[in-house]
Amino acid sequence: MIKNGRFFAAPQKSEDNFKRVFARLAAAGAGRPVDKDGFADGPWTPESLAEAISAIDGNRGGVELRSVQVWFQDNDNGISDTNLRWLARIFGCGDPEATSEWQTELKAAKERLASERRTKRQSKSVEKIENPSVVSNVYDVPMGEPGFSSGSSKPKDVIYEDDQPVMRGVSLALRSEGVFSGPNSLLMPIVIWGGLGILWFLAISLGVHSVTYSPSEGIDKQVGFIWSPGWNIGEPIFLPIYLILCSSLVTTWKQTNRHSLLTSGGISGVDGWHRKITRFTSSFWAILFICVVLIFVVQWLGVYLLPLQEGSDDVPMIDWMLIALVRPEVLSTDQAIFVSFLGFFYSGIIYWFLFTGSLFLFIVSRDFADIGSAKDDRHTPHYNGQVVKFGMKIMEVVFRCTILGIMVALSIKLNAAYLVSDAESITGWLWHDASLLFGYRLDGWSWINGSPSPFFTSFLLLFLLCFVFGACLAQVKTGFQKTNLFDQEASYAKQAWYRMYTVLGILSAGYLLIGQFYGFSVILALSIAVALSSLLWRVEPVSKIPKGKDQP
Repeated sequence: MIKNGRFFAAPQKSEDNFKRVFARLAAAGAGRPVDKDGFADGPWTPESLAEAISAIDGNRGGVELRSVQVWFQDNDNGISDTNLRWLARIFGCGDPEATSEWQTELKAAKERLASERRTKRQSKSVEKIENPSVVSNVYDVPMGEPGFSSGSSKPKDVIYEDDQPVMRGVSLALRSEGVFSGPNSLLMPIVIWGGLGILWFLAISLGVHSVTYSPSEGIDKQVGFIWSPGWNIGEPIFLPIYLILCSSLVTTWKQTNRHSLLTSGGISGVDGWHRKITRFTSSFWAILFICVVLIFVVQWLGVYLLPLQEGSDDVPMIDWMLIALVRPEVLSTDQAIFVSFLGFFYSGIIYWFLFTGSLFLFIVSRDFADIGSAKDDRHTPHYNGQVVKFGMKIMEVVFRCTILGIMVALSIKLNAAYLVSDAESITGWLWHDASLLFGYRLDGWSWINGSPSPFFTSFLLLFLLCFVFGACLAQVKTGFQKTNLFDQEASYAKQAWYRMYTVLGILSAGYLLIGQFYGFSVILALSIAVALSSLLWRVEPVSKIPKGKDQP
């Protein structure tokens, strides 16, 4: 039904409380503008509903987003009488009679919620009197999530979900989730840029920001800090964008899209978000172990500390920290040990951000697959449309994050390859290589030690990123299996996925071919251009996907 150009749902006079009534109406998009076919243009989100209420004539004070977020959350918190009147006007589509009916309906639903809350509290009080050792099952505040009030009767070290304890004490998985969702997500780029600023200050202070050495007679090789693409391009530019996209996906999925999918499909029996997170606790600990022990401690000890202590210049790759082995007058051994310690500690943090972000991409995709697999034939076309929309959005973010992550790995390998070449500067090396392909030069470049290093770290990063992309795509496909896709929607999804495969293949080829033959720099430049341009691609909303004549 349409009223005043908006989708209207009449009050059903049900016995549901306010939370259930609101969830049903928000998922159906009651009060939202309709499209050309008469359907609501999508479900309500906390942001869009808060904006719509604040735009009502006469509502000078507006409504706080935090208050609206509380309505969407599965807790015992209700709604104020003032906000209830504004919400009734939204659901009533501005029609006085319909608004009055919805105000009566919402008021009754609010009273039922308050009654259920009082009954629950009374039963818990009786239980605690009869058995004081019983822990009170009240809703707890997910870390970093607004809109919940903390009661004095709940234990602070227990996380609850659906009235069941999820985790007691400090959880690495939930702490990590708190970093990657909500306002805390900005902490990661700040740490990256702040750490880089410290390394810049140290490099300039010690005089290794621009420094050369002679690997052979007649060659002055530039190995200064500011000439390293790994330190100054990959990590401070591509990685922060990766983390911002990843945290945005986690936050949107947790606070809005997940709830909308569950309510519109009437799905139950699926574990809550925080319970899903805790199931990956061992994975979070494994990532922490790899970053601290293998990347930080083992690599620092083997590649930097031991060679610096031995004072041997027989190392395959001299960089701005190992310059102390060949030019001790520029950087002393103690200074090199100190700065290399900070550098690898910084690298450990960088890789923790990257690996943990990849894990969250998979967790979101896995959660989507679990919800999609729980549907049945009773679900509406509106739910099916949401499945397609959210699934394609997940893959869009995963694709972009994979591109950005590979760019980080590519910058690391490019720097390592340059350091073991006989070129005097990295820009000169790339220009020299391109000139060989086009015939402007005939003298080729070569490796200092006869062959390049194995580039194990960057290759492991490339493999991990591609593996996570494939795993996420498999999960999204699983979520689509029980959804009746239109032919055009299925074809559009396959085309988008094939396009993603192609771009990732081109960029991976550019990575693998670095230093393999004369002219590799041209292929590398083309692959980077394709990858960066693909970051601007957008997956069209479901409403814009062309449909056949037999489709609504």
